Amino acid sequence: MEELFNFLFGTRAGVAVLFFAGIVIFAVAAFVLEKRTSQMYVDRGPKPEDDDSLF
Repeated sequence: MEELFNFLFGTRAGVAVLFFAGIVIFAVAAFVLEKRTSQMYVDRGPKPEDDDSLF
């Protein structure tokens, strides 16, 4: 176990592994959360042209 920590935090390759693993984890989490959000809030389609609201 100590060798694993020494590799991950003590070498450039280990830090690179941690960096890219973090990017992959955040990408998967964002994908899952986006899917849940799109199911929760359904797209209502394009706004009518005569709608003068700010949002």
